[in-house]
Amino acid sequence: MTFNTPQVLIIDDDPGVLFLHEIIVKEGALNRSPSTFLNAEKALDYIIPIDASTTKILIFLDINMPRINGWEFLEILVEKIKHADIKVVMVTSSLSKSEFEKSKEYEFIIDFWQKPMEEEQVYLLKENLGSWLGEHLANEN
Repeated sequence: MTFNTPQVLIIDDDPGVLFLHEIIVKEGALNRSPSTFLNAEKALDYIIPIDASTTKILIFLDINMPRINGWEFLEILVEKIKHADIKVVMVTSSLSKSEFEKSKEYEFIIDFWQKPMEEEQVYLLKENLGSWLGEHLANEN
């Protein structure tokens, strides 16, 4: 099984935050062309057809969104995509301790950030994910 460079998705219902996070991901050299989505439905439509057996996916996910919130998105994702190599960073304006605790229930949630994300967080994430990202990305500065 050969994995390619991870696909990076940013999901947030606020266009300004989405744009800012896209710039930060690019400037942090995490991904030159992340896929961005203003709602969870569009992101699910994009993710579900992906060949999960050969694709790694890194998702930056807002919690509080209309129609399908971040938690509902994760439940659908777990149901629809089995055995995928997915890592999720929750990025939220919420300071709720209960939401932080809930994030610990999902083994693929690797971090919980307050909005807006910062470039330093992306650099640290890149360093921590190391080989999962792929040799060329892990060494890029």
